[in-house]
Amino acid sequence: MTDSESPSGRFRIAISAWEARMSLWIETPTVLDKTTGETLLSFKDGNWSLDAARWLSDSIVELTLRKYPGNHLPVNIIATLDCANRTARIGEKEVQFLAEVESALDNALTWRTVTPPPRAARSGFASAVRRFFFGK
Repeated sequence: MTDSESPSGRFRIAISAWEARMSLWIETPTVLDKTTGETLLSFKDGNWSLDAARWLSDSIVELTLRKYPGNHLPVNIIATLDCANRTARIGEKEVQFLAEVESALDNALTWRTVTPPPRAARSGFASAVRRFFFGK
């Protein structure tokens, strides 16, 4: 993903990329108002990554975001930012201030926990010796 500007050039999405693991890049966006120099959206947790940005108008942008690591549902979340009014929508939820976007995104995730499968019952001579010596 590369940096992106609104149609008029007033708003800009700057990307800061880092490699989480081999060939897995996290591209954290920052949304800026070039006229005022104000940072409209900045992520404290650098694990949010921008997969796509689509300008719907000069001041409204749709961001498709994912959070690393990906053990959550949904995999991607769409945040629609109104840069001029400094508000957003995440799914059906209205966000009054852009400073609240990151916590609203975090709250929209359902984390999955992975539990290992149960150990299979051991049988046979090797298992009997292991149980005798190690109690397992």
